[in-house]
Amino acid sequence: MSEKIAFIADSCADLPKEIQEKENVFVLPVLVSCEGKEYRDGMDISAETVYEHQSRGEVPTTSLPTGAMVEEVFTSVLKKGYRKAVLFTMSSAISGTWNLCRLLCEECEQLECLVFDSKMASLAEGALLVEIMEEVEAGSLDWTGIPARLEELQKNTFPYFGIDTLEFLQKNGRIGKATAFAGNLLNIMPILSFDENGVISPVEKVRGRKKRMNRLKEQALEHIGTHQNYRLYFANGGCPEMVEDLKQEILGELGKEVPVLETELGCALAAHLGKNLVGVCVQLL
Repeated sequence: MSEKIAFIADSCADLPKEIQEKENVFVLPVLVSCEGKEYRDGMDISAETVYEHQSRGEVPTTSLPTGAMVEEVFTSVLKKGYRKAVLFTMSSAISGTWNLCRLLCEECEQLECLVFDSKMASLAEGALLVEIMEEVEAGSLDWTGIPARLEELQKNTFPYFGIDTLEFLQKNGRIGKATAFAGNLLNIMPILSFDENGVISPVEKVRGRKKRMNRLKEQALEHIGTHQNYRLYFANGGCPEMVEDLKQEILGELGKEVPVLETELGCALAAHLGKNLVGVCVQLL
């Protein structure tokens, strides 16, 4: 029999809807600001709205959840009868959410909470929650084994994100203006991932959308190699057709049925990365 454990993630985990709707899953929204107004990611605002603001030359920004918002989630967890929870946050190298949640968990005596810095975000952060949750529900993982299993999974989760433009990374202070101008002028499209410290890092720059898509496919297949037990995740930032094409190409190369989860990029990451993001993640099990 599986243990009664709640699973919490900040909204930057971009959990698929079918996962968010599970009784033991809770989402902590990050705040997104547009034209001076604050919205809760995924609750009061959609990614499409963020893209619309960007198309008008505006620059939506993000901020941490408030302490009250964190406490509200804890209250919901406790009301459902949970006394243990695993809380996943985006990388602490790009957000203070992990530290905020860690401090508030220490003050919540009713809830034994493991706050895990994923050192990633989006589909990679969500992949950690999904696998841990399924192993707990299957009875193959108990509370004491979760920390070690998380460390193992983290080392074997490989996300890649292809974006159309460097513009919004530059506007949000992630790269220099000159680099963004040169990249956009030359039609250079970066492929991003996270380094060992959880920092967003370009792993490759390719010229044109076709080459970008091909390299995303090749990187996924390289990580899969001869492994037999793995899961694939795909994320789209306002470009479902492109992601579907990538998924079908990868599955065609593999030539067999593979566990696949798909999701949409949330508002917070859309604010930093812009429209037409294509993400693929390989999680070796």
